[in-house]
This record gives sequence, structure tokens and C-alpha cells, in this order.
Amino acid sequence: MDRQDLASYIPLVVAAVFATVPGMRMAAAQEDEECLRDLASCDLQERKTHLRAQIWSGSCDPSQWDALPRQGYPIDSVDGILKVKVGPRAPVHFLNGVCEAHRPDGDVDHGLHELEKAATVGLLPSQRNAAALFEGLLHCRKLAELDDRYQGELTTRLAPREAFCVHRGMAKASFTRVRWEGLEMSYDTSSFSLTGHAESMAQCYAEYLHGGYDATCGVVSSPSPAAIDAAAETVSRDILADYFGTATEDAPPEGSAIPPLKAMLARKIEMADSSLRDSAALLGGLVQKKDLLVGSYQGIASMFCLPESETAGLCSGPLPSAVARLHEGYERAVLRSQTILNFVDRWVSGLYEHQGKDVRVELQNSHEGLRDMLARAELPAVPNEMTLLEKLDLMKRDMALLADRTAVENDLMKRQCSIYFCEIRNRNRTFFTNACNQVDATAGRPVKDVNALCAADVAGTVVSGAQTAAALCAGVGLPASYVSNTAMTARAVDTCMSEFHP
Repeated sequence: MDRQDLASYIPLVVAAVFATVPGMRMAAAQEDEECLRDLASCDLQERKTHLRAQIWSGSCDPSQWDALPRQGYPIDSVDGILKVKVGPRAPVHFLNGVCEAHRPDGDVDHGLHELEKAATVGLLPSQRNAAALFEGLLHCRKLAELDDRYQGELTTRLAPREAFCVHRGMAKASFTRVRWEGLEMSYDTSSFSLTGHAESMAQCYAEYLHGGYDATCGVVSSPSPAAIDAAAETVSRDILADYFGTATEDAPPEGSAIPPLKAMLARKIEMADSSLRDSAALLGGLVQKKDLLVGSYQGIASMFCLPESETAGLCSGPLPSAVARLHEGYERAVLRSQTILNFVDRWVSGLYEHQGKDVRVELQNSHEGLRDMLARAELPAVPNEMTLLEKLDLMKRDMALLADRTAVENDLMKRQCSIYFCEIRNRNRTFFTNACNQVDATAGRPVKDVNALCAADVAGTVVSGAQTAAALCAGVGLPASYVSNTAMTARAVDTCMSEFHP
């Protein structure tokens, strides 16, 4: 069968595969990281599947998966023996099926059984698509085996025909389950490729899955569009003749009754003429009522708009003029009340000032108060402790107090800064970000808009006036590696806390 004949059998889904395969991104090379520690380095990911030739280089026995490389599969030591950790990153049934599908002498029935079982134990999306593709190709291999074994007897012997039709239907169903946009597959060998699998599937459609075997398998094929149109036209012509009569006759043949729909239409025409006469009388009455409504509207409108005032764009009748006077008086009252309230606010704020200093801040600047703040921020993680938002509020207040002091111990300030930059800000960046995105119950805005310590850039962590937490902590000697926007590792956070809180 040449290329042109092959193309005539390829369905639209296979053509779409060939159109998208060249543009698919191949999976990146695996990093030299252990899969058990870094799931991102595993061969099997949600959006890609990387297959190694080692899988099918030996027998398809589950015991050989313990020898897979640790860079691509989760291998752990159990009692001193390396064992693969079965799960989404190392699905045993999927690996068994992949092994059988890639071996030239693979057991087709065993491979189908393993891939079908793998679909029931939970696979990642990419491996689910790959399993459907390999299952369809194994069914195609089974079809080829049956064709070679029975050849012309497929249509005469019951058992071979039923087996052939079952695998044919399963192959179509398997290929239909493949979501090609979510299938990204790569190999460490040039012997296999996703393009090659797509070509094998197209060959299977051309040889076994085309419509030529529908009659053999008892699949009823739809009639051609031309046959459907011809049948519909014949039936509709007969029905129209029965109900309306022929287009050329003015009266029914002698001894024949008037077609029912033709008689019905005649009655409808008489009813329409009668309704038209009645509607004309009703329309005359409506015109009279319209004239009465127009007169009433003009009388009421004179209270709102004087004659010819519409041309100026504003109505200047009695009612709008009275409303305008009331609105002007209301505006003057609002402005006067705002002036009084502003004066009261300035007067109240002045009661708390003495010699240019805010007495409310000075009342909190005691040495014992500072140590209480530090102890409160260093509380261990125990049930019912303060939430991260409460600690952020306390941290901002405490830093503001420390920044305004004239004589403060640098080591106390360093310990306060280490808690904010190492423990609160970098221990769990995701938890920190989610907490700052919550809505403040009092302000009605996100916490990050109320508390500057939630700023994503350390340069924006204002704690007092123009003083930022970053500048304040850098000024007392906190290392620059801690006062930065770069995320810290868990080890770096532990080092920071042990350095300033032994």
C-alpha cells in the first residue's frame, strides 16, 4: 500500500496527531538529582514521560525495577537493600506494560493486562495518556497476529472473528482516550519516539481500523449523505401531496376530499380577515386613549419643565428649582461639618504631644517592655499560639519602637531582626504570602496593604516614618544575606536562628 492509499484510511484524529507531533516539546534532560529527594527530577511527571531503554532490556519482571537508576525513580534503602518505592513516580503495572510493549518478543496479553490494571491504580496525566497509546498499539499487534494466523478464515470462523473484532474495538477505544495535547514523551534511545508510535497507529488504522471491517464485525455503517437526501426528498414529497395536494391542481379530483392542510389554511385565512377587521376597530380606540395620555403628560410636565426650557439642557420648572435650593443648602452643611471634625481631630492629637514628642509612644519605651516584645516573638510553635498575622502586627510595632529609641542594644535589635527576616519571612514563603493576602477584618483591605512588613520587596518594609526594616536591621549588623529578597533554604533559616538565639 503506497503513501497515497495509506492517507485515504487515516482518520482525522490521526492526521491531527501528525500535525502536532513535530511541534511537541521533548522532555528536558534529567538533572543529576535523586528522584526520591527531588520529585521534579523523576522520569515520570504530570506533564511528561521519559522512558529508559533499561526498562525493556531484560525480562518484564517487577523485581528488576529495584535496579532502575535513582536519578529517575524513587529508590530507597530498606534493611540495607535498595527497593523501588511504588507509587505515581514508579507505577509497577505501568512499567510492566511498557516493557512488554517495547520488547520485540513481548507478551501482548500480559502487556494489555498490566496496562489495564495500571489505569485502575492511579496514574499521573501524562502516564495515563501514554498507557492508552501503548494499550492501543498492543491491540494492533494482536490484530496483526490474528491476521497472520487465520488470514482468509477471519470471516468464516466464529472464534477468530470475535477475537479480531474485540481487539479492533478496544484499539479504537484506547486511541480515543489519548489526549495528545497532554502527552509529552521522550526516550534515552533513538530506537523509539512519539512520532514513530503515531506512525504505527496510522498504519493500524490503514490496515485494520478502517471501515472495511465494519461489516465483518457487525458494525452498522451510516448511509451516504446522498442516499439520506434522496430518501428524505421522496418521503417529504409524498407527505406534502397527501396533506396539501399537488401544486398544479386547483380542485381535488372527482370523488376525492380536499386535502386536510389545504382546508385548514382556507379556514385560517378567513379567521385572519376577521381578526384584521376587529384589530382596526381596536386601533381606533387606542389612538383616542393616546391623545388623552398626551394631554395629561403635558399638564404634569409643566411642573418640571417650563416651555422651551428643554433647549437649554436643564429643566427649570417649579419642582427642579426647589430641589436645587435644598441641594445647595445640604452641600454647605456638609462642608461646615467636615471643617469642625477636622478641627476636633487636630485638637485631640495635640493633647498627646509634649515638646514635639508623642506621649503615647514614649510611654512604651522601657527596657523591660522591649524584652517582653522579644520573648513574645520568640514563642515556640505550639498549639493555640499567635497566628502569623498577629506576629507581623507585633513585629511591626516592636521594630518601630526600637527604631525610635536613642540608646538601644544592637544585639537585642539583631535578634528581633533575625526573627522577622529568617523565621517569619523565609521559614515558609508560601504560608507567609497567603497570610499577607488575607483581608484585614478592620480595614477591609488585604493585610499587605495595611502592614508594610508584608511587602514583597524588603526595600518597602516601612516600620516608622521612612525607616524600613531592611535598613534598620542592616544598620545594626544583620548579615546582608539575610536582609534580601532571595528565598532562604531551611538550613539557612536554622543557621540564622541558632546564630542569634543559641
